[in-house]
Amino acid sequence: GIKPYRFNIAIVNTESEKCRLWSTTNEGKVIPAGPLIPLKEHPTFNQMYNGWKQQQSVTVIKVQGEERVEWTKYIMKYVSFNEYKPENVDLERLKTEPAIFSNFFFKQGFIVVHTIEEIFEADIKIIQRFVNVFEQTYTRFLDLQKAEAQAREAKIEASLEKVRTVALTMKRSDEMLDIAQALYEQLLELGFTNIRNAIIDLHDDKNETFLDYDYSHDMGRTVTLMTYHDHPIIEEQVRQIQSSSDAFFELTLEGQDLQDLIDIRLKNGEEEDPRLGNINQLTYNLYSFGEGAIGISNFGLLSEEQKIVLKRFRNVFAFAYKRYSDMVQAEKQAKEVVKQAALDRIRGEIASMRTSEDLNRITPIIWRELKTLEVPFIRCGVFIVDETQEKVQVYLTTPDGKSLGVLNLSFDANQLTTNTVDYWRKKQVYREHWDQKEFIDWTKSMMKLGQIESAETYQGSTTPPESLYLHFVPFAQGMLYVGDANPLKDEKLDLVRTLAEAFSIAYARYEDFKHLEDAKNKIEFTLHELKAAQAQLVHSEKMASLGELTAGIAHEIKNPLNFVNNFSEVSRELLDEMKTELKNKNEEEVAELIEDLKQNLEKIAQHGKRADSIVKGMLLHSRGTSGEKTLTDINDLLDQYVNLAYHGMRATNKEFNITIEKDYDKSLEKINVVPQDLSRVFLNIINNACYAAYDKKKKVGNDFSPTLKVSTKKLNDKVEIRIGDNGDGIPESIKRQIFNPFFTTKPTGEGTGLGLSLSYDIVTKVHGGNIKVESEEGKGAMFIIQLPLS
Repeated sequence: GIKPYRFNIAIVNTESEKCRLWSTTNEGKVIPAGPLIPLKEHPTFNQMYNGWKQQQSVTVIKVQGEERVEWTKYIMKYVSFNEYKPENVDLERLKTEPAIFSNFFFKQGFIVVHTIEEIFEADIKIIQRFVNVFEQTYTRFLDLQKAEAQAREAKIEASLEKVRTVALTMKRSDEMLDIAQALYEQLLELGFTNIRNAIIDLHDDKNETFLDYDYSHDMGRTVTLMTYHDHPIIEEQVRQIQSSSDAFFELTLEGQDLQDLIDIRLKNGEEEDPRLGNINQLTYNLYSFGEGAIGISNFGLLSEEQKIVLKRFRNVFAFAYKRYSDMVQAEKQAKEVVKQAALDRIRGEIASMRTSEDLNRITPIIWRELKTLEVPFIRCGVFIVDETQEKVQVYLTTPDGKSLGVLNLSFDANQLTTNTVDYWRKKQVYREHWDQKEFIDWTKSMMKLGQIESAETYQGSTTPPESLYLHFVPFAQGMLYVGDANPLKDEKLDLVRTLAEAFSIAYARYEDFKHLEDAKNKIEFTLHELKAAQAQLVHSEKMASLGELTAGIAHEIKNPLNFVNNFSEVSRELLDEMKTELKNKNEEEVAELIEDLKQNLEKIAQHGKRADSIVKGMLLHSRGTSGEKTLTDINDLLDQYVNLAYHGMRATNKEFNITIEKDYDKSLEKINVVPQDLSRVFLNIINNACYAAYDKKKKVGNDFSPTLKVSTKKLNDKVEIRIGDNGDGIPESIKRQIFNPFFTTKPTGEGTGLGLSLSYDIVTKVHGGNIKVESEEGKGAMFIIQLPLS
């Protein structure tokens, strides 16, 4: 039976000290909540607010007369219902009609019962009970609201994670469409019901273009290349996105603007979307990420909450874009590597050209490398322009990569040759398009001139192409021709231009070979004899080195063999003694004899292995190099050949003697070398050092002591080997020549002049190291070899 004039619920926001008000009329009609109302701006609200802060149960406020009129004018700013519209309010009547506000307080706000007359105490108690129930209800509402928010957040996070997972598994840059698809599908999962498509735009400011990746269930996966200036709307979109790395772009298209954009997208290759024919409004919602934007086009406006969700997807995509950028860079580098490899193969093949017929072999190679570079084509060839004879030599290739023949055409043979030569002279790319009839007419004209045997052979198939786009790219000596069913994009033409430049350089070299062919024939016999003499000298050098090595080994191997013989004899005597002691049952003596015998056998095994290693070294040296590198102890290898060189010199000259000073770096680890080759280097240089030091002694006399110094040392990423002597040294005037083939300072018959030359090649070319010599005339020479550790 309680009939209030108005019934109001106010929910308080303590941070802003404002409230949101829900109301009903005395007829029970709902008055929607308006904007937040300041609680301290008007005395009446301030009194209500103070009562709530003081946790009172109920306060009653009476407003009448001018105060009632003033209150009405104030509340009309925040509450919208017909009676309170200025034109519907009878202010004079309000002066005579008081407003009594009974305020009932609860934890989150207060309920205001607006009556004309004061309500009874019993009614206040009833209303208070309703307030208590409402407080419980509102608490329940807040709990549900929180749970729903948490569930919503969990769902959003799950969707973000799915997009993030797609980004993590992206292996190629063209998989950007996978992310667009994941974005579209996850937005649908989150209740975005009016999406036309998901969008990812990647901007190229240098070329003022952007790649537009689109996905929806209806339109599928599409990639469209757009320019910044296709449409004023696109220009505005680009401008806003470029203005900030966190910009939001929202644009509603209607009428002609919408139709213009649809026409542009169709022109740029996007398939027609039947849904666009049934709408009159389309909204674009895009968030920038620095290098472009991500978002959706939508049939309708997004709510604030949806915009926030879309922005969170943008934040996830920023990570995906970093992967995309890395992949694009890696793919560019990979393409560059493929391009350079293709160019190197062409250069290598053309460098081997020796006759004009070799061009028939080169054109299929160009075909193959065009395929490697992913240039689409169905025919290719080379047009060589001869200005002197006014001829064009045409070398064409069939679709399966085989040469189909050579055409020899005059400049004015037909319109094609005339135009080709004209564009070649202007250094411009020439393009032309043939339909099937024009291709057949060209083929017939070539057959008439006797340039083609049959149409089928020239076509490369049973039927001529229905459409052929011809592209001629100029180079110094002619044009590189590529034909395809579709026109080539500029990017692909750039690759063809690169191939043309490589062909030009190689062809110039070919022409040089052609001019030099006569001269080459004249000196060929002389060169053959020179090679034979050189081979003989190299053989002599190797045999001389082998002879010295063999003598050294024979001398060196005597020591371990003597040890083996001596210890064998002693062991035999020990066994005789053991028999005697066993008969006498003298166990202690037998045990000692067994221990001595064991030590002798160990010595025999040790020196046997030493002899075996010497023989193996000799075999390796005499067998020649296998070219295979193995982990080798440089200290052991050097020491072994110091000893072999010394004993080799002793074997050939009993009076030879030299002091050897060794300084090996014990911390030096094994490195990868070809030990057979490197041993020759050591042997050559050590023999030279011994020769130089002993030669000085023969000149100076017995007061001079020949000395050989060898050392190893680790230097950061290298190992340094020094081999020096205290001989007469190398004069400055000939120091630069010592590594030249056939240069020697030894008397005639004592050296070939190839030892140091071969050593230089082994160190620098086989091992990637370097070798140099330091010398002071009259005091000796030091050869320094540096080899990489890895």
